[in-house]
Amino acid sequence: MAEADGLEGPAPDERARAGALYDGDLSKIYHGYVPQLRPRGYQARELTRMRDKHAWALLLYMRLGKSKIAIDDFGILEHQGKAQDFLLVAPAGAYLTWQGELEKHLSDDLRGRLRVATWTSGKKLDAGFLLDHSRPRALLVNVEALSTATGAREACLLFCRGRRVVAAVDESTAIKGHGTKRTKFVVRHLAPACAYRRILSGLPDPRSPLDYFSQFYFLDPRILGHDKYESFFEEFAVYEKRLFAGRRWPTKVVTGYKNEDLLRERIAPWSSRVAFRPDIPPSWTLRHVALTPEQRRAYAEMRQYATTKLEGGGHVTATIVLTQMMRLHQILCGHVTDDDGQVRELPELKTAQLLELLEDYSGKAVVWVTYDADVRKVASRLAEEYGGGSTARFWGGNASTREAEEARFKGDPACRFMVATASAGGRGRTWDAADLVVYYSSSYDLEHREQSEQRVQAVGKARQVDYVDLVAPGTVEEKILHALRAKIDLSTAVSGGDWRQWVV
Repeated sequence: MAEADGLEGPAPDERARAGALYDGDLSKIYHGYVPQLRPRGYQARELTRMRDKHAWALLLYMRLGKSKIAIDDFGILEHQGKAQDFLLVAPAGAYLTWQGELEKHLSDDLRGRLRVATWTSGKKLDAGFLLDHSRPRALLVNVEALSTATGAREACLLFCRGRRVVAAVDESTAIKGHGTKRTKFVVRHLAPACAYRRILSGLPDPRSPLDYFSQFYFLDPRILGHDKYESFFEEFAVYEKRLFAGRRWPTKVVTGYKNEDLLRERIAPWSSRVAFRPDIPPSWTLRHVALTPEQRRAYAEMRQYATTKLEGGGHVTATIVLTQMMRLHQILCGHVTDDDGQVRELPELKTAQLLELLEDYSGKAVVWVTYDADVRKVASRLAEEYGGGSTARFWGGNASTREAEEARFKGDPACRFMVATASAGGRGRTWDAADLVVYYSSSYDLEHREQSEQRVQAVGKARQVDYVDLVAPGTVEEKILHALRAKIDLSTAVSGGDWRQWVV
């Protein structure tokens, strides 16, 4: 789809100041509310456009500060007495990061008054929080819980009861499936309970315009002019009917789209669509990954065994500590090598988190993994999701073909993903066609990390690069990432007397 609403990107002479901070009078935008951080120019513009709108879509490319706009919008509405509470719904890997975003962007006054709670699977929210109407509140909920946890749905509705709530769905492609349980709840029950509704997406132009239906239906079905998916589909999809084996009735198979200009016109007055990349430095983001019950059990047992073993005497060497760390790390990736040398797979959620992340991205990406087993698994899932020609590999296991695969990644627009190990592809490669780098896992080798980060950089490259680490909170992955960011040689660190901080 073409860009809408005059936001197709800055002219060449404007690019240098596209990411500059707003230098105008903030009082005209914030009406007495004082944000901690001054907005950038385009953020100030979109805050002005969405002022007092009950529904708004923030369709800004990754790392353009959608969360700041949404939080500042809530702050303004609360300051004016038009809203009282903030409800954030986002995928499991992203919703906890909003705690830090609220701390960073709320005004000092509102931050001091706001009571924040997060939904955690298996735990009930404090009833006092849900019933506390004496001050503003924020509730952060992972969208997956709205599919599986009755308590999460009940908590959201109780949170909204009798209050004027600003509800924001981050990574809103998570509700694009119009027939899913979570989408039905968000659209049919949550939306009517909230005075203001926002969606946030890093995909200004989704691969399928049909993905817009549920997202904008949540905002207001009048925007698209359809209250049924079937009629929306008929207006905007080009399809043919095919009869598949084993089915009595033909299936509508989408072959293209139509009336896209009309769809663009309908959403333009209700959306911020910013697809350009301001001149801002590379960004690093964490996406949290939950552990499966099998992983939690295996991880706890392996950690306890390592700790017991290590505390048993001074004969332990750094090599043994690193071996224990590697076993813990493998468990977090969904596999572990047993005593017979066999790789045993464990159920894991990291691959699903990777696929969810890539849903909001339309360019090329490099996915770094640590272990051969993960190259096979990740490449297979990407090929399954995006087609056999979508994925290239660069690792020790394909030494005879990896140069050809690299050439395909660099030259074929349909080959969007490079799955590689840093030990094989981390040096001497130029993969600057990619603007997204995902660390499915990171080894503790500092040189591998630093070298791998540079593969997507190039002299004269003007596009911003986004780096994302998939990390299980409270595990050795956090320790490894901390060491890498602090430029600590972990092999040396664990040989000292403070090795326990890395393993326990």
